[in-house]
Amino acid sequence: MSGLDKVFTPIEIKGVKLPNRIVFPPTDTGFGTADGFVTIRELDYYTRISRGGLGLTIVGASAVTENGRGFPNVLNVYADRYIEGLSKLFAVIKKNGSVPAIQLSHAGRQAWMPSFEPVAPSPIPCTLKSEGQGLVMELVKPRELSLIEIEEIEDAFAASAVRAKKAGAELIEFHGCHGYLIHQFLSPLSNKRNDDYGGILENRARFIVNIIMKTRESVGNNFPLCCRISAEGRVEGDLTLEESRILAPMLVDAGVDVLHVSSGRFENIDYISPTKEIGECVNVPLAEAIKECVDVPIIAVGAIFDLKTAEKIIEEGKADMVAMGRAQIADPEIVNKSKGGDFDSIVTCIVCNECGLSLYMESGMRCVVNKNLPKISPETPRIRV
Repeated sequence: MSGLDKVFTPIEIKGVKLPNRIVFPPTDTGFGTADGFVTIRELDYYTRISRGGLGLTIVGASAVTENGRGFPNVLNVYADRYIEGLSKLFAVIKKNGSVPAIQLSHAGRQAWMPSFEPVAPSPIPCTLKSEGQGLVMELVKPRELSLIEIEEIEDAFAASAVRAKKAGAELIEFHGCHGYLIHQFLSPLSNKRNDDYGGILENRARFIVNIIMKTRESVGNNFPLCCRISAEGRVEGDLTLEESRILAPMLVDAGVDVLHVSSGRFENIDYISPTKEIGECVNVPLAEAIKECVDVPIIAVGAIFDLKTAEKIIEEGKADMVAMGRAQIADPEIVNKSKGGDFDSIVTCIVCNECGLSLYMESGMRCVVNKNLPKISPETPRIRV
C-alpha cells in the first residue's frame, strides 16, 4: 500500500463506513443553474472526483434559504424541488465508491446576490481582503437579523438536512467557518448583539448549537453530523483557538460526530485556500489542538497536497482524516495513483488558486493544470438534470 497504511484504514461514523481517510472538502464550483439546480456539468465534476478513490465526498456550500446563497450558481437545498437533482448527484458519488455528503450553508453578510439584501447578526459590512492577490473590497452593509428570523434560519438548516438525507446524503456538514453566517455569530468582530445570541461565547454559539440540536432531532440519532469551523479567524479580534477549544466540546455535546478544522475568513481570505506564501499544512496544529479536547474524529484541511503528508498527519495523531481539495481538483486520481505507488504520474497542484477565484466568474470553476475543467463561455447553457 506504498506506506500509506493509516490513510487506507477504513473509519466508521454512526454506522457509515468510509473506505479510507481521504476527504474531498466542500468546494464551490459555480456549475449549478442560476436557480440552484444540479447540472450535467456538476454531475460530471463529482463523477471525476468521486471515482478517484477517496473515502468521503462533501458537496460544496449549498444554500438553506434563498437569501443565504453565497453567489450565483450555487446549489440549493431550501425547497423540495431540489431533491431530485441532488439524488442523482449523491447516487453518482455512491456508485463510484465514495460516501456522499453535503455542506449546508448560509452566507449571511457574504452573500454576493444583488437581488437579495444580505443579513447578519449585526449590521457590520464585510471587507474581502487578500494580500496575495492584492484585493480589497467592502461588501454591502447587511441588515441585522431579528430573533424570529434567526430561529427561522435554524429551522431552515434542519429542514434542509432532512431533504439532503432524503436525497441520499449519508453525512451532513454545517458551514461554520470562513466568515459565513454561523462564523459571523461566533465572532466578536461581526456579532455585537446584546441579546441571547451575542456577548459571551455561550451566547455567540447559541445559533450553531441550536442548528445542531434541531437537525439531530429531525434526522435521528443514527445519522452523522459534521461541523466545519475556523478554529482561528486569522484576524485580530476574531475567534481564537482558545475559544474554539471551548466551543468544540459544546458542538459535540449538541450532537456533532465529526469536526472539520479550517481557519480564516473573508477579511484574510488567503488562509481559506492557503497561498504559497502562507505555506502547507497551516491548519494541522489547529486540528491537533481541537483533537485534544474532544473525542470525535477530526478532519484536517488546508494546503495538504499529497497522501504521504496525509499519512504522517494521521500517524502522528494530529487528525483522523485529511481533506485535500486543490490536490484532487488538479488530479482527481491522486488517491488511486498513490495507493498503487504511481506517484510520478500525479498532476501536482501549483497553488495558483485559480480554482477559487474563477468560480466567481460566469465561467465557473477552472483549473490551470486539469484540462478536464475547461472554461465555460457565457453562452454555454447550464443544463439541469
